[in-house]
Amino acid sequence: MPEIQIIAKDNHKTLVTTEGTSAKLSEASVVLVKVAASDVLVVNREGTNAVIRLKNGETIVIEGFFSGTAEPKDNSLVFQDENGQLIWAKFKDAENDADADSDADADADSDVEPQALLGEDLPAALPAEAPQELVSDVIYQPISSIEPLLYHDAGVNPWLWAAIPLVAGGIIAAASNHDSNDDSSAPADTTPPSTDGVTFSVDPVTSDNVINASEASGNVTITGVLKNIPADAANTAVTVVINGVTYNATVDKAAGTWTVSVPGSGLVADADKTIDAKVTFTDAAGNSSSVNDTQTYTLDTTAPNAPVIDPVNGTDPITGTAEPGSTVTVTYPDGSTKTVVAGPDGTWTVPNPGLNDGDEVTAVATDPAGNTSGPGTAIVDAVGPNTDGVNFAVDSVTADNVINASEAAGNVTITGVLKNVPSDAAATAVTIVINGVTYTATVDSAAGTWTVSVPGSGLVADTDKTIDAKVTFTDAAGNSSTVNDTQTYTLDTAAPSAPVIDPVNGTDPITGTAEPGSTVTVTYPNGDTATVVAGPDGTWTVPNPGLNDGDKVTAIATDPAGNPSLPGTAIVDAVGPNTDGVNFTVDSVTADNVINASEASGNVTVTGVLKNVPADAANTVVTVVINGQTYTATVDSTAGTWTVSVPGSDLTADADKTIDAKVTFTDAAGNSSSVNDTQTYTIDTTAPDAPVINPVNGTDPITGTAEPGSTVTVTYPDGSTTTVVAGPDGTWTVPNPGLNDGDKVTAIATDPAGNPSLPGTAIVDAVGPNTDGVNFTVDSVTADNVINASEASGNVTVTGVLKNVPADAANTVVTVVINGQTYTATVDSTAGTWTV
Repeated sequence: MPEIQIIAKDNHKTLVTTEGTSAKLSEASVVLVKVAASDVLVVNREGTNAVIRLKNGETIVIEGFFSGTAEPKDNSLVFQDENGQLIWAKFKDAENDADADSDADADADSDVEPQALLGEDLPAALPAEAPQELVSDVIYQPISSIEPLLYHDAGVNPWLWAAIPLVAGGIIAAASNHDSNDDSSAPADTTPPSTDGVTFSVDPVTSDNVINASEASGNVTITGVLKNIPADAANTAVTVVINGVTYNATVDKAAGTWTVSVPGSGLVADADKTIDAKVTFTDAAGNSSSVNDTQTYTLDTTAPNAPVIDPVNGTDPITGTAEPGSTVTVTYPDGSTKTVVAGPDGTWTVPNPGLNDGDEVTAVATDPAGNTSGPGTAIVDAVGPNTDGVNFAVDSVTADNVINASEAAGNVTITGVLKNVPSDAAATAVTIVINGVTYTATVDSAAGTWTVSVPGSGLVADTDKTIDAKVTFTDAAGNSSTVNDTQTYTLDTAAPSAPVIDPVNGTDPITGTAEPGSTVTVTYPNGDTATVVAGPDGTWTVPNPGLNDGDKVTAIATDPAGNPSLPGTAIVDAVGPNTDGVNFTVDSVTADNVINASEASGNVTVTGVLKNVPADAANTVVTVVINGQTYTATVDSTAGTWTVSVPGSDLTADADKTIDAKVTFTDAAGNSSSVNDTQTYTIDTTAPDAPVINPVNGTDPITGTAEPGSTVTVTYPDGSTTTVVAGPDGTWTVPNPGLNDGDKVTAIATDPAGNPSLPGTAIVDAVGPNTDGVNFTVDSVTADNVINASEASGNVTVTGVLKNVPADAANTVVTVVINGQTYTATVDSTAGTWTV
């Protein structure tokens, strides 16, 4: 639409500047319409209005230009083209128009030569082509400024120019058709303006170069670029041809652009949908040159489908789909709107202002061509799914709820239960947080479970060793509700020590030790395996399948957390210890190899020799068998001996009175070898008779009789003892320590088998027999008491009397001493005599 400027004549101020097709005057003014006079089809007075009809179909109405009363109005109408050239349109009707005072001049000048009409105050160049039909109610006169139309001093119109009518054959003709008698000798100018360097183009039709339904039913402004106009172009005219109709554009030389309004219906009807544009440059001599350009366009008069609005909640952005690239206008319940362009996939999003449950939201899509759809609507759903009855839980982490080293180094699958999902849950998401990191699980709705794989390192690093799980139910509108659960767990990333395999032989069960409670897997040489759980003390046992010497057995322990140990190994040893050189014997049973009564009734220590034990004997056991009973001896490896205590009753009861002894050497693998020996013995359980103690005095050795060969133990009154072995004749003697009269002496005889007798006793008699009343005399030596020669050379019998011997005299001895020699007499107690 053209620009209209209204300038007050009295104060020279611009009252109004507008773009449109109408203006209203309130005081004497100059109306400056920025339209080239060549674009004007006709100007008429209609009532008090000046009506301008342009060739492009537009109509401009200047209200109040004329007076409806006897008092005229002083208003002036001026056109200005894109080059700034001014054309004053003077109404020929003098009524109500102060401009009419120049009509007479215009009539008077009708016979003036055209050259005379070109005064120096006129523009330097006039349009080469004057409008041919602007003759209705006005005459046209080029002016260089509107200044003369404004009031000066007392408001008198100081118009300085003669009125020069611009009609067919008028000023324009005069400017180009000189009289043939012109005295000018300059040659005619036949060279058109050069178009080299001219930039002329047609812009895309509308912003998108697409005619929409609205544009097709109205007018469309076509624009373009026009720069570097030839310097000698006195007139520049841009025309466009659409659907066979030519339209004249308005050129803005300062901006380097041009504009023309055309009916959208013509653009729709144009067969090839191409605008054919041309700019024509005409110099002062009337020579013309032109530059052409075209612009193709497309039609899109089909409105898009109504947008689809995704379910809406009270907080989340409002989303939906519409024709890709269309502009979606969303209207909120309060009437406010938001616009957004739908993406290549048709999706769009606008903010949610905080809607309430039950609110209505509408959306309209306008495609890039400007076509508008019908509205799409949605009702706000601001309430989340109901979680009553939801069953949500986290299972134990791994089978034992303990993270082992292998799991810590890889990924661990976390599982759980999810049942009774709310019926309005459009989306169900299970997330778990471990060590501050969130993981999203996969939900199996049919099975009622969920699963997610997480790095074991995260489980190890988690401070509280707790899995924080959450299931979020989101309905179609995006409202969410949640249920939470947790699962604590522990870490055990330390592998157990390798199992220790006890030495293995070819037959015995394979045993060993491992971490208590760990699962031990034993691999045999042929690849078969056996599994056993180590006991509370760490011991374990598996069968021996019949291994060969030199075979290899391995064992791995896996603790309850699943951490496997390094393997323990063992080489099979199926050969027993070598007994060559072993010295093994049974000693005599007791010192005398005879079992006495005391030994028979108690325990007897059986001993023997054990030397040169095999070096590979891990265990050495000596056993003896007596009366069918086996007894295990104690071995003193350092001393090279062995000892065992056995009941004397078994020795007594043994049928063959033989001790059967065996030493068994067992190597670390359990292979055994043995050496045997025997020892026979005898039984003597009968005690000897009590010893007989001869009468004892205070000084003489104590004597007596006992079982020959028995050991007599004499006990003195002070408790001290002395022992003596009874001779072959049973007699024995021990010293007298100086006993007192009345002291008691005892004696016990122990036979060689060790059987002790009952005690024999004696009371000490230390007082000699009483000699009071004893008659003891020596008779005369020989009959005559004289020793004769014969008697001196032979033996002489010396006699005497001995009567009244003391009753307690157990022994009576008579001795005589002759010449220092003692001689013992023979006593005849009955006769009361003695003889020597």
